[in-house]
Amino acid sequence: MPSPTAIESRSVSFKYANQSVLTDITFSIGAGELVALIGPNGSGKTTLLKILLGFLPPSAGSVTLGAKPLSSYAPKERAKQIAYVSQQPQLSFPLTAFQLVSLGRYPHGPRGRLSSVDKLAVETALGHTDAMNLSERNFNTLSGGEKQKVLIARALAQSARILLLDEPTLHLDLYYQLQILTALKNLCREQGIAVITVLHDVNLVSLFADKALLLSDGSLRAFGPVAEVVTEASIRELLGVEMKAIDNDQTGARYFVPQQPFSR
Repeated sequence: MPSPTAIESRSVSFKYANQSVLTDITFSIGAGELVALIGPNGSGKTTLLKILLGFLPPSAGSVTLGAKPLSSYAPKERAKQIAYVSQQPQLSFPLTAFQLVSLGRYPHGPRGRLSSVDKLAVETALGHTDAMNLSERNFNTLSGGEKQKVLIARALAQSARILLLDEPTLHLDLYYQLQILTALKNLCREQGIAVITVLHDVNLVSLFADKALLLSDGSLRAFGPVAEVVTEASIRELLGVEMKAIDNDQTGARYFVPQQPFSR
C-alpha cells in the first residue's frame, strides 16, 4: 500500500533575475521515505531545498504538504512540519550544544521555556546523533564534525514530519556518516518521517536511500527507486565518472567503484 504523500513538487521552476535555475521539477515523496538528492555542483540542489522549505517562492509551479499548499502555512506552523540543516559549519552561536538544540523546540511553545516534553525531545535528538556528551560544551569550541551533529540534532528536536538536509555528512568521519544516516533511516521506518537529503557519495545513496532524485542543469533527469535510477550509466551521464557496480550476494547491497576516469 502506497505511503501517504508527505511533500510534492508540481512543475516547479525558479529564476534568479533572468537566469533559469530550475525548470519544471515534478515529484512526490511519501511519508517514511528517505530520498537522496544527487547532482553535480551548480545543478540546483540547494535552491530546490530552499523552495521546498518555503525560503524561496517558485517562479512557477507549487509545493504542497499533503493536500495543503506550502505557501498557506504561517512560518511557525511550517516549522512544525519541516526542519532544515544547511551546509554551513562556520555558523557561530554563543550557546551550549544543549541550548542550541533546544532552539528546535521554538515552534512548539514560548521561547525560553522548556517543558518536560521539550527537554525529552532535545535529549532524544542528541542521542540520535550521538552528541549527548557535547551537551554542556560551547558550540563555538566544537570541531566541524561535532557542530554538524549538533545542528542535525537541532533539526530532529523540531519533531517535524519532513527533514531537509543539505549534505548532512559534511565534515563527519566515516563512522559518524554511517551513524547519522542509520539514525535518519530508523526515523523513516519507525516514525514515518520523510527525509530529503543531498548526498555526494553514491555508495551512501545505495546503502541508505529508498529513492533518488537526479538533478542536472536545473532539470530533473530521473526520480525513482535507487536500484532503478542510480546505475553505472546514470552516474556516468550525471557526474561524468565511470563506475563499476558490484553486488554483494550476501547482503543485497550494491557498491560502486570508480574506474580511474582521469588516468591516461
